[in-house]
Parts: sequence; structure tokens; C-alpha cells
Amino acid sequence: MQSAPTTLGASNEKAQLLSNKTHYSPTDPDARISIKPGKARKLNYNCSLAVDTAEGIISHVQADFADGRDSQTLPDITLKLQQWLVHNELHLEELLADSGYSNGSNYALLEQWKITVGPPRGWIPVFGQYKSQIEGFPYDPEEDRFTCSEGKRLPFKTFDKNAEGGWLKVYRADYQDCKHCPLKLSCVPKRRSAAAAMPTAYPDGL
Repeated sequence: MQSAPTTLGASNEKAQLLSNKTHYSPTDPDARISIKPGKARKLNYNCSLAVDTAEGIISHVQADFADGRDSQTLPDITLKLQQWLVHNELHLEELLADSGYSNGSNYALLEQWKITVGPPRGWIPVFGQYKSQIEGFPYDPEEDRFTCSEGKRLPFKTFDKNAEGGWLKVYRADYQDCKHCPLKLSCVPKRRSAAAAMPTAYPDGL
């Protein structure tokens, strides 16, 4: 049995847990301890820049508390950027950001605002282990379903969670479709029907 990995020096008897419940700055009480993989915990702010990719011009700068996720700041950043652009008779049409700004509610909001976040130009890559395809099971986005190599449909059935707490969308074929399928022993030998679990873009909940 392997023990869980720990931060270097955590076993020292004088080691302290650094969190916003245990530490604050008396000279800058709005600073927050940020937690980033591979980086030391310390009091920070999150700084975001909006840049015109065509001209390289910084069009918006924003500071936020460092104890929140990047994805939580995207709606406010985008709204303020839009307001500045409209004031200058410009219109925001496409947006690029890293996967830290990815979640389902952000995609829905930007789509509602008619801002492109998908290829070929705008882009916010999906987070973590999300996959848009499963080999051998082509996906139909309009019907929200997969199809197996035998032509049987696997429609969306329900939501579930993986071991890490991430959301999954579960797609499942009907029992009768799989019961006499010649590929059942190699596809799903221990299940009543074929199923596919796809990580979804909802890290902050549905």
C-alpha cells in the first residue's frame, strides 16, 4: 500500500498548513493564499489580461481574489471587456482562453452572448480528461448520442461522478440491442448493455 504524496517538508513537526483560515496579511487583508499545482502557497491576487490577438494590444486588466477558480472570473472579465469595446464602437466576437477558464456554465453564457469559443478561431480547450470522441463509437451532437459499430444507438441516460468527483454523462444502449449482439463478449462481456461514460465540461456543478 502506497502512502499519499505530501508536500516537501510537511512531515516536519514545525510545519504549518497555509490556508486563508490560518493566515492573512495585516497590511493587505484582501490578499488571499492561492493554491496552484507545483507552486508554493502564498498571499496573492489573480491578475487577468485581455489581449487583442491580432494587434497585441492589452484591452482589459483585472485583479481578483486569489482563492477562487479562474473559471469563476471569466463572466465578469468578458462583460467588462464588452462594455469597453462597445464604448469604442467595437464588438467582441471571438474569445480564446486556457482550460482554467473552462466550465459548462461559461460555454453556455458565451454562446448566449454570441461569442465564438470553438475552432477555427475562438477557443477555450475543455478541462482535464474530457474527450470529444470514443474510438469505435461515433457521436451525434444534435441527438446527443453515440452509435456502436453494429449501428445500435447509445443515447444519453443520466449523470454520474468519477472517483475524483468529476461529472460524467452516461450513455447506454438498450438491453435488447446488446443481448444477441455478436460483439458483446468483446465489447461489454459483464454488462447487460453497452455503455459509454464521457467526462463533461461541468467542473463547477451542473
